[in-house]
Amino acid sequence: MSENDRRVESQILVRELRKKLTGSAGPVALYSPYLDEPDLRPLITEFLEQKNVICMPKVENNHLSMHRIKSLEDVARNSETNILEPIQSSPIDEATISSVIVPGRAFTRHGVRLGRGNGGYDRWICEQRKRNPTTKYIGVCFECQIMQEIPTETHDERLDEILTARGG
Repeated sequence: MSENDRRVESQILVRELRKKLTGSAGPVALYSPYLDEPDLRPLITEFLEQKNVICMPKVENNHLSMHRIKSLEDVARNSETNILEPIQSSPIDEATISSVIVPGRAFTRHGVRLGRGNGGYDRWICEQRKRNPTTKYIGVCFECQIMQEIPTETHDERLDEILTARGG
């Protein structure tokens, strides 16, 4: 994808996510993107300015957990995972999270997701479904990341919805 195509699709995704997430009953979990993922930082900034509770993943000892942030200045690149994550340990009561925006390398329209290979999100989603069965999981990606079929393993967790610039 060209830089312009990534920017345009990211802007559309931010607009669509804003519609879906505005008025969420509880905290929203978002992520800080790699360069090959949709850029959701404008949405994170907007929600934080509106005093919404936003949390982001943090990996410690190969365990993913969600931590509240109050600004994008609260995140830095983890030297081990290369992921932008919260600097401070500010755990949130994960049972209160209403929606989780999930990144991935590829998706199907039926909620199958191919992650980056370590299973962190899959393990976390499995546990989160026990903590709060009403949490919604939305995969976001560029249209070119939608596949007809993706191989799955027994630990893979399906998402409730996949959103691209062309819709869900």
